[in-house]
Amino acid sequence: MKKSKVKPFAIFILVLTLLFLIFFPPWFKDRSQRLPEDPFQVKKPEWSGVISLWDIPYVRAGKGTHLGWLDSYIKSFEKKNPGVFIDVRSISAERLAMYLHGDTGRDVLPDLISLGIYEQAIPENYLEDLSVYLSEEERSKLRELALQRVQAGTKLIGLPWMMGSYGLYVHQDAIQNADLDSNLEFLDYRDLNTIVTKAAHQKKNGRRSIDYYGFCTYTGFHSRPLLGMIYQESVKIIDNTAFQTIEQWTAEEVRITPDNMQEMPYASAFRLFGPDKRSAVLLGDNKVLYDLRNLDEAGKGVEFQLFPLPLDDESGYYIDQIAAYGLLQQSNEDKKELCISFLGGLLEEDVQSSLSIIGMFSVIEELELYNEDAQMKTLEDSLNKANTGPFGSNYELIEHLWNKLNDEGS
Repeated sequence: MKKSKVKPFAIFILVLTLLFLIFFPPWFKDRSQRLPEDPFQVKKPEWSGVISLWDIPYVRAGKGTHLGWLDSYIKSFEKKNPGVFIDVRSISAERLAMYLHGDTGRDVLPDLISLGIYEQAIPENYLEDLSVYLSEEERSKLRELALQRVQAGTKLIGLPWMMGSYGLYVHQDAIQNADLDSNLEFLDYRDLNTIVTKAAHQKKNGRRSIDYYGFCTYTGFHSRPLLGMIYQESVKIIDNTAFQTIEQWTAEEVRITPDNMQEMPYASAFRLFGPDKRSAVLLGDNKVLYDLRNLDEAGKGVEFQLFPLPLDDESGYYIDQIAAYGLLQQSNEDKKELCISFLGGLLEEDVQSSLSIIGMFSVIEELELYNEDAQMKTLEDSLNKANTGPFGSNYELIEHLWNKLNDEGS
């Protein structure tokens, strides 16, 4: 009987089949238990849990509230970091002071917190130094004053993320009554003085006399617009043109400014200028502009022009409207890195650009948000000349000037 020969190829197929039967079932089982690989799946961070943020409204938005804007950023951050949640609590400065009264335990305090402007409730030694996390290139992109806002010697006790500005809102008819060009783009103190002195008068309403003022402003929670007008670096307050001008206004027989103007709340000052039309000029922030636009939409608008504050020299503007968050010291390094990532994300260009939604300005110097809004552009451009605020070594001098102004005003 003739023997059949087994071909080498057949042997190869047989061996391959045996190997497949031995190794494929365990491999298949292992693969089937794995989650499918998604090229777009976000890697879960090393730490997961809740990061707490206490937000104190030291700087208010031009329109709406910054909390709604912040919520949009938070959702984006949480999506990039699965398992990490940002818990925002809006509190007052008074409530914060209550928490800090006595021997406060670390577990009571949040991870992130708003930094004060005229008063820093959180002791600096509670805060992480962020200087090593911000490169020289990143620093160079920030406005100098915004960076000064968070500097404490060589340390960075936080990161700035939003700015506001101050301007002069002037009734159009007051400009015309002062015989000034209606196409003026800037006012000097001579022009401003002409406007306010000609506008101030009284009207009889029966037995009652109603005052119409030339100038008004307000003082708010961590907002002192009048300092933006009178403060000049390296100039004694008694030699300051703006200070001398305001002294003159308060000494006039006809009342050019309301009584106790330095203590007037925003709502009262805005009502004088807007709905009541009883003040020719209002010194105020971004919110004034958007509130005036709301009046216009309601059919109660006023004709006005917006000017940057006058500058007598090259000393630059004073601004206190810079929002910043600080990071309290952390024992968990992975959590700390996520907190720093959250703060750093606020400085990303797309996030900063979206500040236009709430009528505010970027802390990035080259980022212009209002090229198609002439009035907001006026305020935005003024930030290029802002170089002084109540931060660092300036604080004590600023407080002295503010007290001096109030003493003179009273």
